[in-house]
Amino acid sequence: MKRIMKIAAAGALAIAFGVASAAPTLAADKVSLRLNWLLSGVHSIFYLGVEKGFYEEAGIDLTIGEGQGSARTVQVVATGGDTFGLVDGGSVIAGASHGAPVKSVLGIMNTSPYGMSFRADSGVRTIKDVEGKTIAGTAGEASLALLPAIWKQNNVDESKVKILNVDGPGKILAIMQKRADGILAGLEGQVIILHQKGLDQKVFSFAELGVNTEGLTIIANDKDIKSNPDLVKRFVQATLKSMEAAKADPDAAVAAAAKAKPQADPELLKAQLKVSLTLVPSPSKPDAPLGEMELVDWQRTLDLMKQYQKIETDKAADSFFTNEFVGK
Repeated sequence: MKRIMKIAAAGALAIAFGVASAAPTLAADKVSLRLNWLLSGVHSIFYLGVEKGFYEEAGIDLTIGEGQGSARTVQVVATGGDTFGLVDGGSVIAGASHGAPVKSVLGIMNTSPYGMSFRADSGVRTIKDVEGKTIAGTAGEASLALLPAIWKQNNVDESKVKILNVDGPGKILAIMQKRADGILAGLEGQVIILHQKGLDQKVFSFAELGVNTEGLTIIANDKDIKSNPDLVKRFVQATLKSMEAAKADPDAAVAAAAKAKPQADPELLKAQLKVSLTLVPSPSKPDAPLGEMELVDWQRTLDLMKQYQKIETDKAADSFFTNEFVGK
């Protein structure tokens, strides 16, 4: 009888173990990330994270979608259409000031990518030399609204600078055809394109000219931050791993992005990524932990937007971002 009982007990344990082994593991959280624009070098960070399994290890099944501008990305995250978004700090402030329930949870580029590029043969050597020159810009672009701050900060007579209004692609044509001496140019965008076209340039960054604004950040919906902070933490930590991996091996990051969009130019993506990685640290605190955002950068961005972009809000600068998910 005892032998029969032992066999029965052993069988029960075997069955129980078999059932436990067959039980499915918990499904990964389905998460979507909306980019700020069409595929660019900085976006390869996220594709590399997917390929290396960083998000999967964090229990996240990540889908990445291209964007139609930061303002639109703020809208889709605010309405719950996407879980996370990649947007510039100014768009976070603009959206949240108008009621969008979003907040930045990770700094991707804490230095502004805004800049100006001039033809090397235009005679512009210092920022004061822009007096008497023509700069091409596009109506509505954020850097155009900040030009008065550049002029004031650097004692440039605004009345002596002509602005040529063109569409986005028209800026490249304007400077190549010498209809403009310079253009408003993203350091990781048009500056690289002009270099590929063989144009000798003199480039100024807004940050170096004393007008730094918060660059690209990851935003989340306030509801998710409050109700599912663990998910936000896991996403941020996986992205930090992806950033480190992209810094260590830009070629692998570009290859991962090119798999997602085979028609992309790998050389352009790599050049864009390399410049983007130089913009990761904040000029206010370059030795800060990776991904940490600085209050001084957000305060300056808020002040500039109030003065030059007609933003009206009583919100404090620290209400637009949090570093609580960045620490290990």
